[in-house]
Amino acid sequence: MTKADRMPPPLAPFKGEPVTAPDWFNTAQDTAVETGFAEREGTKLAWKAWGERGKPGLLLVHGGTAHKGWWDALGPYLAREGGGRRVVAADLAGMGESGWREVYTMDDHAADMLVAAEEGGACEAGKPIMIGHSFGGFVTLQASTVMGEQLAAAIILDSPIRKPEKQREGSPPRRGGRTYADLPAALERFRLLPEQECENLWIIDHIARGSLKQVEGGYTWLFDPDLWAKLTYHRRDPEAAAANLKCPLAFIRGEHSVLMGAETWDYMKSVFTRSPFVSIPNTQHHLILDDPIAVTAALDALIEGWAKRPV
Repeated sequence: MTKADRMPPPLAPFKGEPVTAPDWFNTAQDTAVETGFAEREGTKLAWKAWGERGKPGLLLVHGGTAHKGWWDALGPYLAREGGGRRVVAADLAGMGESGWREVYTMDDHAADMLVAAEEGGACEAGKPIMIGHSFGGFVTLQASTVMGEQLAAAIILDSPIRKPEKQREGSPPRRGGRTYADLPAALERFRLLPEQECENLWIIDHIARGSLKQVEGGYTWLFDPDLWAKLTYHRRDPEAAAANLKCPLAFIRGEHSVLMGAETWDYMKSVFTRSPFVSIPNTQHHLILDDPIAVTAALDALIEGWAKRPV
C-alpha cells in the first residue's frame, strides 16, 4: 500500500478532543480494576485485572505494538460471566508499560505472559485459559505447544497460520520512535495495522490515548520502535504445532479479515482438526474493536462449553 492509498487517520477530525463512548463502555470502565507489575529475568511486565482473585482465570494477550487496554471493552464483562472470573490482561515485553529487551523471542513472550497471569491472580483457581489476538495469538500458539500443560485451554483471535512457504520472511518495518509536540498531534497520527475501517471511533480514541506517554518535548508511543528488528523470527511448522499441542486450542476470526481469507482459514481447519473454528459476522482483523460485545459472547460460549468439555 502506497501513502496515497492509505486511509485517513481515524482520529484526525477530532483534533485531540475525546470521542463520546456508549454508556455500556463507560459502565465497564467504572468496574473495579487492579493493576500491578510482575518481573521475569529482569524485565517488568505490566498487568491489569478484573474480577475476584480465586475465581477461574483468563489471560488476555494483545497484538503487536498494542497494549493491555485493547481489552478494556471485553475484560470487565468476561469477569462477570460464568459465575465470576479473574481476568488478567498483560503488556508484552517491549509494549505498553512493560520493559524493553535487547532481544525478544516467542518463548520469552509466552513465559512472560504466564508469569504475569500468576502474579495477577489468574492461576489461583487452577490453570487459566489464554486468549490472544493477532500477534498475541502467535504468542498463545507458542504457549500452547511449549508450556500448554500450564493452561486449561487456549483461544486464538485472527492470527493467520499459513503454510511455511507462505509465511512472512524477515521483520516488519520499524514503527514509532517519533516525538509529537502535543497530545492532539500524536492522536492524529494513530492508525490501525493492518488498516481497516472501524465504526467505533470511541474505542480507537481510547486505545490511542493508552498507546502514548509524555516525554521531554511532547508525546511518543509506548512500544519499543526496534521491537520487530529485535524479534528472533523462525518460520512456524503448523503441522508440528498441531501435533504437539499441550492444551485444547480454538480459533476465532473476523469474517471479513484481510488476514484470514478462505484459503488461510481452510488450511488452518485442515491442520488443527480437533479445534473449533468460529467467525464473527461483519468484523475485520481488529474484531475486538469492531464488535467487542459479539466477541465477548463468542468467548464466553467457548469458555463455558468447549473449554470445559474439549473434543
